[in-house]
Amino acid sequence: MSDARQPGESEEPDRPDGPWWTGEDDVGGIGFARFFAYTALLIAIGALVMAVAAPLEGDALRTVWIAGFAATAMWIAFMAVPRYRREGARVSPAVPITMALGGLTIAIMIYAFAAIALASTGVHLPAPAYWFGETVAPSTVNV
Repeated sequence: MSDARQPGESEEPDRPDGPWWTGEDDVGGIGFARFFAYTALLIAIGALVMAVAAPLEGDALRTVWIAGFAATAMWIAFMAVPRYRREGARVSPAVPITMALGGLTIAIMIYAFAAIALASTGVHLPAPAYWFGETVAPSTVNV
């Protein structure tokens, strides 16, 4: 056995030129495309639920976090598209649904941010009371 290399051999083992998430190997195939599409859809649904139900309590930073979750869902869905195309498959309906839900969530959070910011200056836009942290008196039960 000799340690001499044969002509045309490389010192590095066979591996793709790019990172694993580029999809140039078996890891980035149709399975990853589906994983990205449906994971993004779940994140987008969760972000939309948070956008309409989370008590923001006058904290504008909470709107940024929720919009960030929506943007992350959209980014993950965008990562699925080239994988579907590379495999010659039609893009999953989860991708455009994620884009729509993410965009809707971001739009709601932009409005919430503006409503909270303007409320601090005295201008009140129509918005749910739980966005501003107003407490509702507990109902009493007469026995």
